[in-house]
Amino acid sequence: MSGARMARLRAAAREALMDATYRRAVRHRKQAWRTLFIAVTGSGGKTTTKDLIAAALGCRSYGSKSPASHNAGRIVARTVLAVRPEHDFHVQELGAYGPGTLDRMIALVRPKVAVITNIGSDHRKAFRTLETAAAEKGKVVAAVPPSGLTVLNADDPLVMAMAIRCRSRIISYGLAEGAGLRAEDVSARWPDRLRFVVVHGEERIPVRTRLCGEHWVHAVLAALATAVGLDVPLRAAVEAVAEVEPWAGRLSPEELGGITFIRDDFKAPLWSVGPALRFLAEARASRKVAVIGTISDYGPRASTVYTAVAREALDAADEVVFVGPQAPRSSGGRGHPRGSALHAFVSLREASDHLERTLRPGDLVLLKGSHRADHLVRLVLSRRERIACWRRGCRRMKPCDQCILLRVPELPGFRLSSRRAAPEANGG
Repeated sequence: MSGARMARLRAAAREALMDATYRRAVRHRKQAWRTLFIAVTGSGGKTTTKDLIAAALGCRSYGSKSPASHNAGRIVARTVLAVRPEHDFHVQELGAYGPGTLDRMIALVRPKVAVITNIGSDHRKAFRTLETAAAEKGKVVAAVPPSGLTVLNADDPLVMAMAIRCRSRIISYGLAEGAGLRAEDVSARWPDRLRFVVVHGEERIPVRTRLCGEHWVHAVLAALATAVGLDVPLRAAVEAVAEVEPWAGRLSPEELGGITFIRDDFKAPLWSVGPALRFLAEARASRKVAVIGTISDYGPRASTVYTAVAREALDAADEVVFVGPQAPRSSGGRGHPRGSALHAFVSLREASDHLERTLRPGDLVLLKGSHRADHLVRLVLSRRERIACWRRGCRRMKPCDQCILLRVPELPGFRLSSRRAAPEANGG
């Protein structure tokens, strides 16, 4: 049998399995009519927003949430199948990776509450424009029944424009003066965590979180707005979200030998690089280092993008390290007044050796990259223990510390083929 025919048969088998799983999930969803289904979508911050919503609602009722960043295809069907009759609510993250990709998931989940985080340039090749991305994610808003609730980001015009497709009650959140839930006095200068004052009507309540970076204020506000819209007292919701830890790889801190790593290495669309570098620029630390891997979802030439990011990183950090196949494209940043602090390594192991020689206690190290392309977490793991895996182009989505290959060296001339992954989760 030819390889092409074998590939077609495998694809047909996967499709048949997906169809069977969806049919089971549809039947199960009809039986879970007592459970309030909440859909969270947007270009970034979905995973953190989903976890915060579950925490805010969990202080008064019992429910479930989709695990990790599982937000696409058959994984959503499996998550729906896990909903139990005793669950008062279920928070489901939905990821869109092209026009029409949300249709089947929306029909399955049938949300009564929709929460939209933002519209960014993730999956740029598939959507082409921000307006096309907004049209796809706006389908979730249109699916909410008149008796439901829609929660919109007041600071994102493309999100607020979805209100015209909405049949339900709307509550907005953000920094804008007219937002239903508004944040004031926002602060998150490392080593401090995010804190602010939430304003809702006559209520003004201080909010303290475990999250790193001011840009997470919208995720927290989205959760609080959802809770208030579902009749949870604001103060109770504030106390609940205060206990939520950052998700690994979303500006999550790890301290090793006096060196603090801030991992923002789950994904790196261009529009997410700026907030991470601003966090580093504003942080308080004796020395700051930025390690940048593969950047995605940009329009101009790669050399133009990497040069611009290099210059922005040199403004924020004392030392900047690019790593990966695209690293040499950052060389244009050497024209920066501090260009001598810019380094580029095609190999992650070379970057690790460099950092092993140069990092010292008190350093704050930002890791910004894409897990699937870079696996930058190995820079942290290698300082805990001896690792053997420095493979390039692994593209596995399994966390490195859970992968059996972490301690297995790559054999010369042998390349392990990994199974084709589902469209990459685009949660935040």
